[in-house]
Amino acid sequence: VLLAYALYKKESLSPEKIKNSLGVFYRSAYRKFYIDEIYIFVTKKIIFNLISVPVAWFDRHVVDNTMNGIAYTTNFVSEKIKYMQSGQLQQYAFIMVAGMILIFLLTLYLIIV
Repeated sequence: VLLAYALYKKESLSPEKIKNSLGVFYRSAYRKFYIDEIYIFVTKKIIFNLISVPVAWFDRHVVDNTMNGIAYTTNFVSEKIKYMQSGQLQQYAFIMVAGMILIFLLTLYLIIV
């Protein structure tokens, strides 16, 4: 507050004189101690090149191929089992009852043995 008062109330102490007397410190403070330049350097050079590029490669090769593999497997399996559906409820009920009997017999066998 005293510095501001001295700058604007006294004519002998002008902002231009202070600027010239402080030199490098004034320029550094005026440039916000180069925080913006450091931030841009760190984010663009370090973060983008060291983190974003490998993550983009991982996404393109690993994630995309995994998703394509899941889609291919789903399509392949659906082509193989699409004829198992007949739309006849009697057939579905028979398969369900047969499966329940099979599970019951397997459980009974495991209990006895």
